[in-house]
Amino acid sequence: MSFLTWPAALMAASISVPLLLLLYFLKLRRVERTIPSTLLWKKAVQDLQVNAPFQKLRKNLLLLLQFLLLLAVLLAIANPVMNFVRQPERNVVLLIDQSASMKTIEADGRQRIELAREAASDFVDNLAAGSKAMVIAFSDRAEVVCTFTNDKRRLKDRIKAIEPNDARTQIGEALQLAVAYSSSVVETGTSGGGFNPESLQVADIELFSDGRLTDAASEFVTRAKMIHHVIGESADNVGVTAFDVRREIDRPGLVSVFAQVQNFGSKEVTLDASLYLDDKLKDVKQVTLGPAKLATSRPASGDDVVAAGRNVLFEPFDHDAGGVISVKLSQKDAFSGDDIVSGPIDPPRALRILVVCDRDEERYVFRRLFQDALEIGDLTIMGGGEYENAAEDQIAVEGRSAFDLVVLSNHDTARLLPGNYVFFGGLPAIDSLSVEGEVEYGYFVTWREGHPLLRYVALDGVYTIKWKRLKFPDHAARLIEGDDSTVMALITDPGHRYVVFAFDLLDSSFRMLPAFPIFMQNAVDYLAGGAVTDSSKLIAPGDTFSMSTPPGAQTMTIVRPDGTEEEFEIEDRHTMTYGRTRDIGSYVAKFDDKDKTVETYCANILDATESTIAPNKELTLSGQAIESVSGDVEVNEPLWPWAVGLALLMLLFEWWIYNRRVMI
Repeated sequence: MSFLTWPAALMAASISVPLLLLLYFLKLRRVERTIPSTLLWKKAVQDLQVNAPFQKLRKNLLLLLQFLLLLAVLLAIANPVMNFVRQPERNVVLLIDQSASMKTIEADGRQRIELAREAASDFVDNLAAGSKAMVIAFSDRAEVVCTFTNDKRRLKDRIKAIEPNDARTQIGEALQLAVAYSSSVVETGTSGGGFNPESLQVADIELFSDGRLTDAASEFVTRAKMIHHVIGESADNVGVTAFDVRREIDRPGLVSVFAQVQNFGSKEVTLDASLYLDDKLKDVKQVTLGPAKLATSRPASGDDVVAAGRNVLFEPFDHDAGGVISVKLSQKDAFSGDDIVSGPIDPPRALRILVVCDRDEERYVFRRLFQDALEIGDLTIMGGGEYENAAEDQIAVEGRSAFDLVVLSNHDTARLLPGNYVFFGGLPAIDSLSVEGEVEYGYFVTWREGHPLLRYVALDGVYTIKWKRLKFPDHAARLIEGDDSTVMALITDPGHRYVVFAFDLLDSSFRMLPAFPIFMQNAVDYLAGGAVTDSSKLIAPGDTFSMSTPPGAQTMTIVRPDGTEEEFEIEDRHTMTYGRTRDIGSYVAKFDDKDKTVETYCANILDATESTIAPNKELTLSGQAIESVSGDVEVNEPLWPWAVGLALLMLLFEWWIYNRRVMI
C-alpha cells in the first residue's frame, strides 16, 4: 500500500493533533475553596489529579475516539492506494485508437472508444508513483492529447475527452510522435518546467486498439517495448466496400449504380440494399451473403477474415440533372459506419479536350483514343508552336483554360493557364521541378493502384527505352516509382493540376497496352470531371479536397454533414482546399458568385480493413509480433472512501458515548 498525498496528510496532522490536545488542556478548571467538611476530600484529590495537564488525558474514552476519528480523516487525506500490481517508475506513451472501427457497439451497448478510454484510465491509475505518461490519439493522423506528465488526474481528463471519427486506422504518424516526444525535453506542467533529457528513459508504448491497422506492414522505428491492449469482441458486420456511378456512353441521361456488399461475420445474412436519389427511393435489391471464412495466411494488418461479397447492380434510371446518389443497407449490426455510401452526380455535359503534339503517330493515337474509344465530341489538336502562338481567346475563358483537359506530348511550356494538364515527356515550367539526368531501360517498381488515376491500370507489362530522372516538388504525389527515380507524379498548385510522366510516349510500350486508354479515361474522370460521379468528389474520411473557385466569388461556405457551416474568404486564390473531413457524409461548398455555384463532396469509409471489426489479437508491426493483453487488468485500488466511512462510524460512536454520559 502507498499514500499518494501523504505530505498533505502530514501537514494536516501537524495542525489538527495539537489543536485537539490543546482543547483538553484548556478545559474549565474548578476554583479551590476551603470548607469545614472532610466528606469532599476524596473529590478534591480527584480534582487535583485531573487539573494536572497530562493526568487530564488518562482513561478518557472520548479523547481516544476523537483521536481515532482524526486518524481516519488524515488517512483519507493521504489518499492510500492498495498496490495490486506493483510496477517500477517508468515513462509510458499511451496510443489510443479513435478510428472508424472504434465506433463499433459492443454487447454491453458501449462503443469501443469508451472501452478504450476506460482501459487507458485504469492503466494510468495503475502506474507507480513518479511514473510519467503522455497520450496520443490517432486514426489517419495522430494528435498529441497530453504531453509527458505525472499528474494522473490531468492524464485521465485528457483521455476522457478523446472522441472517435470515421477515418481509417494508420499508426505510423503516432509512432513517429511517440519516438520524437520520448527522445526530447517534454513539458510537465510542474513548477520545474520540464524534465532533464538525460534522465528521460525510453518510453514504453501501450496501444489501446482493436488492432485493425491498414499500415501494419510498413517499416516503423520503435526503440521500446510495445504492448497491445485488445479492445472489443464483436465480429459480425456487413458493409459496402465499393461504389461507382456511371452514365451510359450512348445515353448520357441514363444512370447506372454499382455497389459491392460484403459480409465479415460468421453467419449467413439476407438484407435489402436500397438506392436513393436525393433521399428518394429508386430501387431495392435483396442480397444474400454467406459467412466469412478465415484466410489461409495472416496479413500484418490482421485481415485474416475473407469476407463473403456480392456485386449489386441497380436498375438504370433516367436523370439529366445533378444530385446525390446513396446506397443504404437494411442490416442492423455493431458497426453502422459502412451501412451507407453516397456520391454526388453531375449533369451530363460535353467535355473539351486539347492535345498538343507535333508527331503524326501521336496525333493518330490521341485521335483514335479520344474520338473513337472515349467518344469525346470536342477534341482540338495543336502543334507545339501553334499552342504557344495561339490567341488568348482560343485557349482561355475568363482567365482560365478553355479546355477541361490539356494533354501535351514531348512539349515543354510555360503557358499554363489555370486548368488540368497531362505531360508525356515534356515538363511544365514550374518551381521545384527539374531534370537531373536520364535513366535507360528502367522498369516500374511500385505504383499506387488505389489512386483514382491508376485504378484498374495494369503496369506490369510496360517497358520504356529511357526516361528523365526528375526532381519533383515536395508536395507532389508520387504515383509510379522506378528502380531509382519517380516515373509519374501528380502536382497540385493553386488553380492547376499537373500529371507529369518522365518518359516520352513514343519511347514506351504504354500507348500499345490496355493500360493506356484506361489511364486516360481515369484522367478524364479525375481531372476533367467527365464521370457522372467525379472521383475527386468521392473521398475517404480525413482526406483533403480541392475545388476551383468560380469567377467573381468572394467567399466559400462549407456545410458539414451535421449541418454546421464554416465560411472562408477566397481573396485572390484560384483553388480552395478543405481538410476537416473525418466524419462520413456530404460536404457542400457554396460560393457567392453570380451563378451561386455549389459543389458537393462525399466522404465514405469504403475500407474492408475498417469493416473487419473482429479484434486482431495477433498484431504484427514491421514483421514483429506485438504482445497482446485483453480482459480485466488489475489496478491500484484507492482506499480513501473506506477511511472516510471509518471516520463517520467513529463520529457516531463518540456522539453516542457522550450522550450516555450526559444522561447518567
